[in-house]
Amino acid sequence: MEGHGRFTHIGKTYGLGVIGLGEGKGLIKGLHGHPELKVIAICDVNETLVRKVQTDYEILYGYGDVLQMFSREDIDIVAIYTPDQLHLAHIEACFRAGKHVICTKPLVNSLAEARQVMQLTAAYPHTKLMVGQSSRFFGPMQEQRKAFEAGRLGPISFMETHYVHDMRWFYGNRPWAMEGGFDLLFACYSHPIDLIKWYMGEVEEVSAYASRSLIAEQADFQGNDTFIINLKFTSGRIGRVLGLYGLEQPHQCRPWIEVAAYGTLGTFIAKYPQLEAVVKYKGEHEHVASYFEDTYHYFQFEGVNHHAGEFVNYTEHFARCLTEGTSAQPDAADGFTTIATLEAIRASIQRGVPVRVERV
Repeated sequence: MEGHGRFTHIGKTYGLGVIGLGEGKGLIKGLHGHPELKVIAICDVNETLVRKVQTDYEILYGYGDVLQMFSREDIDIVAIYTPDQLHLAHIEACFRAGKHVICTKPLVNSLAEARQVMQLTAAYPHTKLMVGQSSRFFGPMQEQRKAFEAGRLGPISFMETHYVHDMRWFYGNRPWAMEGGFDLLFACYSHPIDLIKWYMGEVEEVSAYASRSLIAEQADFQGNDTFIINLKFTSGRIGRVLGLYGLEQPHQCRPWIEVAAYGTLGTFIAKYPQLEAVVKYKGEHEHVASYFEDTYHYFQFEGVNHHAGEFVNYTEHFARCLTEGTSAQPDAADGFTTIATLEAIRASIQRGVPVRVERV
């Protein structure tokens, strides 16, 4: 588990390049002043934004061309925050340049692209890739995982996760999302799918329903934004995942992301962005665990709408694994199984029947 509200020790210094300064600004802000992880260069098609971020965070090098940035020998790790449909090309360019990669979820947009990523990892075995699944690295989710690994929950009998987020600001406000190749199922649903797989393992079969919310219809947003999924895992256990993105949301009381793990010895319900969890262990009173002391670490850049703290946590985790020679999770293979699950969900929605998940 990574540290909270502070930088943690890596054991080696790494130079970073960041491409895509929408989400990428959160990582840049979070790493500003880090003693071992230094952002050397940034890249974006918006030249004005590049110059502003350079000035704000004292970054020496700014680019509009990724290949120019990748040619720098002082960059060890590239963090990719570009539109989803560009991820495959950027991952390949990084690997060819010998750069390790953190690619924001959902990694890629299709199973065919995921296969290509797996081929790249095989072709470039010394170049490592981690999927930037930020929700794994949020405080309550990290504490939930620690409780699970310590045996406090016992074996998990059932899980449910949800990602319910007011995305009205997004509808019509991201031209690249309307250009084709973008799917909210992959962009948003990858969060709760990854979280449930983290505990329950590989998904064997899914049964899915989806629709376009009334708010999405009013905004003329093309595609589904409401999802209900039942999952059967290879272990025989089952779980449930909900996604809804066109709504008027009570931000203070209703978690955007919730992970409920029901074990034989305890239940742990982790919440985002509340920085709290509901916990009940066998033989103990239930209680609400609060992690409010970490508020600045997680929400230091534009509040709950960005993920500076989670980005710092997973970048430290990745760099530490590089230093120690261990595999950083979720890796490309884990990302593949998430994409395969999402593809099966897409097929179940289209066909109206349960669909088995393709194996790696």
